[in-house]
Amino acid sequence: MTASSGPLFVMPPPDGPRDAWVTLPDEGPDPTALPEVRPRDDRGRAAGPGEAALEQGELLAGQYQVVRRLGRGGMGDVYLALDRKVDDREVAVKTLRPEQLAPRLGSLEDERQAFADLHHEGIIPVFNYGRHARVGPFLVLPYVDGLNLEEIRALAQHDPDRFGGARFHEFVLAYGLRVLSALDHLHARPGPRKVYGDLKPQNVMHDGATTKVIDVGSIREEGAPGLTTEGFRAPNVPLAPPALAGASAPRDDLFSLGETLRTLSGLGAGPHSLAELGALDRMHDGDPVTAQAAALTTTPAPEGLGLVSLARALRRATRPEPAERYADADEMADQLRGVFRELRSLRTGQETFEPSPLFMQSPYALDGALGVAPVLPRWATPAGGVTPAPLHEPPSAADVAARLPVPRPDPHDARHDGLSRLADADPAALLQHTGDWRDSPEVRLLRCRLRLRVAVRAERAAGEGPDLESAAEELRGAVDGIGRELSRHDWRIDWHRGLLDLAAGDVASARDYFDQVYGAIPGEYAPKLALGHCAERLGHWHEALTFYEAVRLRNPSLGSAAFGAARARLALGGATPDTYAIEALDAVPQHSRHRTGARTATVRVAVEYATTADGLRTALTRLARLFNEHGLTDEQARVRMKAEVWEAAQRLVTDGKVGAEALGRLSEAAARRDQDARDAGGRLEFPDEDVMLRRQLSQFYRALARQAARSDSPHAEAVAERLLDRAYLVRPLGLWHRRDRSRPPFPRPWPTGRRPAADR
Repeated sequence: MTASSGPLFVMPPPDGPRDAWVTLPDEGPDPTALPEVRPRDDRGRAAGPGEAALEQGELLAGQYQVVRRLGRGGMGDVYLALDRKVDDREVAVKTLRPEQLAPRLGSLEDERQAFADLHHEGIIPVFNYGRHARVGPFLVLPYVDGLNLEEIRALAQHDPDRFGGARFHEFVLAYGLRVLSALDHLHARPGPRKVYGDLKPQNVMHDGATTKVIDVGSIREEGAPGLTTEGFRAPNVPLAPPALAGASAPRDDLFSLGETLRTLSGLGAGPHSLAELGALDRMHDGDPVTAQAAALTTTPAPEGLGLVSLARALRRATRPEPAERYADADEMADQLRGVFRELRSLRTGQETFEPSPLFMQSPYALDGALGVAPVLPRWATPAGGVTPAPLHEPPSAADVAARLPVPRPDPHDARHDGLSRLADADPAALLQHTGDWRDSPEVRLLRCRLRLRVAVRAERAAGEGPDLESAAEELRGAVDGIGRELSRHDWRIDWHRGLLDLAAGDVASARDYFDQVYGAIPGEYAPKLALGHCAERLGHWHEALTFYEAVRLRNPSLGSAAFGAARARLALGGATPDTYAIEALDAVPQHSRHRTGARTATVRVAVEYATTADGLRTALTRLARLFNEHGLTDEQARVRMKAEVWEAAQRLVTDGKVGAEALGRLSEAAARRDQDARDAGGRLEFPDEDVMLRRQLSQFYRALARQAARSDSPHAEAVAERLLDRAYLVRPLGLWHRRDRSRPPFPRPWPTGRRPAADR
């Protein structure tokens, strides 16, 4: 059964978009905020075409005086009338057309009953009902002189600036969230579930700054026949025989909403184009599919990853197989809210954070070597020898697999309460603690992650690849517990398969699994974080940056995204990669657990890229703040950081880029710029001559040699020897440290201030 043309309460739009006043809402994190839209003209009040069954001035039930016919809904005519008993308020009167009256006499009664049972702000309410001699039964509803979503689309396309340009796509999601609230009210009602059945842009009205779902004559019980509309009907909804035509389920309503939002945003010609647009290989610059889609969107396309995430969110709703769509309105709403936060943050650069409903936030920074003081082996090579690993070296794939965010336990799992109380403790201890728990899918998934972490830890100790077979066996048990068919559509299984492949070093396969998770839950940040790490390992730096930025801007406290974005920008190079990397790291707020690591990274980046006096001053200022404001209290780490900064100063002096006499002036300027550090007694300063600079750097190297000598590393002796070599090489009139193998390697504590005779 196919719906007739036109909305219920306004005329189909004539040529050209209907004009309206549009007032944008204030910027804010509310994902349901909409502009206020008021029609400028009376097209919605114009008389509809064709012969009207009721005449102007005719009185219905002694109360409702007809003004004119407005239009036609799926089965009836709609009239504008005045309620003479309630302050002459304007109302809409809906009747059945004469040709529909006999075969569908019960429809209006059904609609009246549906109205009487529905109480939701997003569904048009019923005021009254009655009968009239010439038209039979009628309903009385509010008169809504607004624009339907098709008219909104036309107006936004005609004048995008009225809707904030690219901000319009955030309003598309707001429409979706408001309609989902109404659909959830229908789908979750006690008793037989109801569906709307005929959702489309013409059946959603923008009323002021809110929305109303209209023409509820299509509402019916799940599986009952009813109205549908070509282009918005799910492919599994039958068209014949008549007893089944239009028989719909809640997931079919979600399909229709997905198509409604796709039409409103202008993304592609249908679900297939959404799938093509959402492919990861569409993300590189100059891709023709992405460029064409961006040119056809109703308003300018969203920034960065936003276009892909929006396409994927709508694609999930409009997949051909019902089992692959969102399970219910709540699940779809969670993902639309997540995509909204992403779009807003990418557009404004402002945080739009909300705790994830599906993942717990990881305590790990995944900073690689960037967020900590340089390790002692960095100085183990002879001076002028092998260059240390670059700052943008990503963390190992196995470490990432062990430290990515953890999915929240399924609230329907038999062990949910116990799982929710577990702390992030030692994995071996947790395995022992849960060893006697009865198996459930979530228990098996937990053990999969714990066994993976144990294997990665053993790999670090043994220097061999992790043994992941026991973790894989736990995952197979989870699949059996969920069921083979259901697990095909369970993103948790793909997530854990991705973790196992990543830990094993098969990054390309892990990327495919995480991509499937991103397609299933496109509003979540965790799969984007995982895909960013995979892109790093594969050398796809632009893709990595795109993913990290989508996460970082949305939640700056998540240090792992800031570190990833900084690494990607440094790897991409360009004119000023250090400036961008430092901006990303500086955005990690003071309250974040990762702020000390992020500020440490800014010093290391500033040192790495210091080629002028200004660059050296920046590094010195940041080092002082790191010590006095940003929480680096470990004295050994402080010495290593000082050594790295003093090395940079000595290098620039040696290369003639900074005069030795200018170092003191740099220190004074840095202190003036950093009043807080000076007041706190935390001022750092370079000496004003090269000789003193070299002596201080030599002292730092000898202090590092003492650190190495006291460490438990099997290479401690060699590292300490190299550091002493550096100490005596850089010191004025530098002499070489004597290596006398006949004596004990190192007295402890390390002697200082002595000069062994020169020796090679």
